Amino acid sequence: MELTLAAVQMESVPYEVDENLLKAEKSIQKAAEQGARVAVLPELFNTGYCYDVRNFRVGESLWERTGRWFREMGKRFGLYVAGTMIEKDRGRFYDTMVLATPEGRLARYRKLNLYLLEKCYFSRGDHPLILDTPIGRIGTGICVDLLFRKIWDRYRNRVDLLLVSSAWPDLTRGGGIGKGNRINRRLSMLPRELPGRLAEALGVPVVYANLCGRLVSPLPFLPPFRMESRFVGASAIYAGGGERIGDAGVEEGIVVRTVRLGEGGEGTGRYRVEPLARAMTRLDRMVLTVPCSFYRLRHRPR
Repeated sequence: MELTLAAVQMESVPYEVDENLLKAEKSIQKAAEQGARVAVLPELFNTGYCYDVRNFRVGESLWERTGRWFREMGKRFGLYVAGTMIEKDRGRFYDTMVLATPEGRLARYRKLNLYLLEKCYFSRGDHPLILDTPIGRIGTGICVDLLFRKIWDRYRNRVDLLLVSSAWPDLTRGGGIGKGNRINRRLSMLPRELPGRLAEALGVPVVYANLCGRLVSPLPFLPPFRMESRFVGASAIYAGGGERIGDAGVEEGIVVRTVRLGEGGEGTGRYRVEPLARAMTRLDRMVLTVPCSFYRLRHRPR
């Protein structure tokens, strides 16, 4: 079965939700006009990605503005639309990927693996999402999930397509700790490598949609300082064998490509993540989980 897919790469204005939704709508319309059946937006495309207490103010339930917008996009353009938003549910906040169907129904996946200062704002999700649809079985992931093999092992032989929303920054630029070191240089290159490895390992196409443009954010625990960098972009579509068949580069744009589901067979085997990246995720959890939990409890609305 052939399927046309779209990866939307965009720069979001922090906390200007209406402006960001309008920009995303224009991109989805362009994707639909080019025949896309699935369109993927970046992580937190509607609010922008920042380490800021305003994250608590812009959180929404799936029945509010952004959730209604997802339903409308799916129905109006007749395609599957995915992207992440800050979801508020019973006093907790989640980095949630929403997947809207052409019928206007919503499915969700709450990010399982929170990295660095995301833990100051978001609670951890509990299980991955597999949505059985007329075009195939769709699995989802968010950004740094790419560093964890376990979540992708759950999808092996159970999905036909993977969608990944991301807000992956360039850690070699402005304001980062040890910004010029080898570790940050290597981590900043991974968005150009891991989605392809994932497609090859599982034998299914992968749509990877990342933010682009400036990243300017305060730093919790260090109020006088802020992070100034850029998102790496690199939004792309990968065929089931791992070949990159379309790449948005570093600026705003839409990648639309047609893939053939099932051409990757059962994949090549285990999904490979460098030991260096796995070590960084373990260190992150050891150092930041407790202080970020206290920060979240102190600052989130009651």
